[in-house]
Amino acid sequence: MPSRKKQKGKGKSMLKKEIRLFSNATPAEIIRGIHCGKHGAIRALAGFVSQNKGSVPYDERDGVIEALLRNLQRCDESLASVFGTAQDRPSAIVTLPAFCLSTLLRVETESHNKQEVCRKIADGISPVIKCMVHERRVFFQSTESWFESMKHFITLVYRITHKQRETWLSVMKHDGLLPFLGQAVCWSQCRQDIVGGFHTSNMTVPQEEIISTVHSIAFFLSQESKDFGVSVPIGCKLLTRIGAVAIAKGSELPAIIGMIRSYGYMCQDRDISTDISRNQLTDIITTLIWGGCVDETVMKELVELRDVCPEFVARCMARIICSSDSRFAGALRSGLFATTLSICAQLGRQDVCFHLFEGLQSGIPADELASGMIHVLYMLRLHDKTHKVLGSMATLDFQGLEDKLEHISRDAQVLVCANCLRTFDKKALKWCKGTNMLEPFCSMECLRESWDAKACADFGAVVEEDDDKRLISLKRNILQAGSKVFRDTVGIVMREYGQAIARGQGLTTTIDLRKFPPCVSSGLPSVDPSGCVHVTFIAEDFRGSKDGGGRRVLVLRKRFAV
Repeated sequence: MPSRKKQKGKGKSMLKKEIRLFSNATPAEIIRGIHCGKHGAIRALAGFVSQNKGSVPYDERDGVIEALLRNLQRCDESLASVFGTAQDRPSAIVTLPAFCLSTLLRVETESHNKQEVCRKIADGISPVIKCMVHERRVFFQSTESWFESMKHFITLVYRITHKQRETWLSVMKHDGLLPFLGQAVCWSQCRQDIVGGFHTSNMTVPQEEIISTVHSIAFFLSQESKDFGVSVPIGCKLLTRIGAVAIAKGSELPAIIGMIRSYGYMCQDRDISTDISRNQLTDIITTLIWGGCVDETVMKELVELRDVCPEFVARCMARIICSSDSRFAGALRSGLFATTLSICAQLGRQDVCFHLFEGLQSGIPADELASGMIHVLYMLRLHDKTHKVLGSMATLDFQGLEDKLEHISRDAQVLVCANCLRTFDKKALKWCKGTNMLEPFCSMECLRESWDAKACADFGAVVEEDDDKRLISLKRNILQAGSKVFRDTVGIVMREYGQAIARGQGLTTTIDLRKFPPCVSSGLPSVDPSGCVHVTFIAEDFRGSKDGGGRRVLVLRKRFAV
């Protein structure tokens, strides 16, 4: 760490001498002095800015941008003794970081070539970002100065990224910026319970510009922009960094929770925000959720807003339903799924609006959203985590879809013997060890009968060498759900094809578990005249879909002795 001792030749007399020296200096001499780290040059520039009523008396071609960035690049604690302390402020300039940032803002505003100016600033603000993120208060000299610098910094980032895609990527590459913006969105509400005790009394953060900045970056990251080197997986990873960072030091509360609470406060007290900021914050939260920044804690936080902003809760759930098995299970466990169903029942045909980026809006009737949620749940019901949660909870309810919901619950809770096809209590469960416990039996007798008839699911045909536990569980649940359907249809099949089976003719049956009710089709062509029914089960495999791999179809085959 650099020494904080007073540097040689930097006493008050030397400071006064430098100030007098630069008071009559040419623009080129002042800029050269700034490059050399002469604090007298900085103060001379501040004097010029003050005399010109806030206007910077230089063109960007004079090198003032590079000079200011050069000062910001010298962010180390030794500068505290060079540029004075907070006690000097009444008779001197604003502390170094705040002045440099505010002056860069003025240069950008008065520039004739904004694109080039923004590019230079975007490439050169990395050191001050590090100091800002780590809250190096010695460099900023006080909490108030740090906060003042933060306001200028946020505004600067907003200016150089707003509607300028060329600078977005440069800014986003700086370490720590994205998490810092996520924290700043929460700080903008100045709510002590949101930020974990972060003291913001008598300090205001530029709320509109913070939210607009994060909104623009979230939109950019949610698109596949190959021209700028951002793919969807990379964008999702960066979005997660915005929402998952802790709000304040020592806090375990992630920024997305703070954003959700902020939105709730906005809805309760509309005087603290505008419609634009609320809509943009909605976009940010839903985009972070889409990018993967969601867990059961986030879902429980959304449930708390059920009475405050129900439509917002439904919008967030609409993003989660296209997610993975584990997140869907979290939505069931946290109560978010049931809460959203009740919201949709309350809203009926009213549209749940989705405020898209670039000012576009879209919407879907609430009852159609509920139907879509239940459809996805039906497709996911056999996956490991979702299946376990459904097996331990009461049947869900939504008017008009009771049969489908009851079918979903029954698949998770009712056991059917793989031999006699009768339902039985879980306490009587017997597993066929030779088939890696793929099929349940109600007794040892049924297990022996199935084994002797060679009707147990062939382990080699069902489970492959690279199958993990969750895939084996999915296959087991598919065999169980398919056995229930076969039990309910075997009477019809036997009446139609019983004579052919009695003559030793084999029978093939296909059961498509993706449809409701499951689609069953049978035919006589068979692989061998064994007197068995060869059943093919088809189900949805969601594994990998959240990573852009797409949904797959899983096909399993089993024989039933008749």
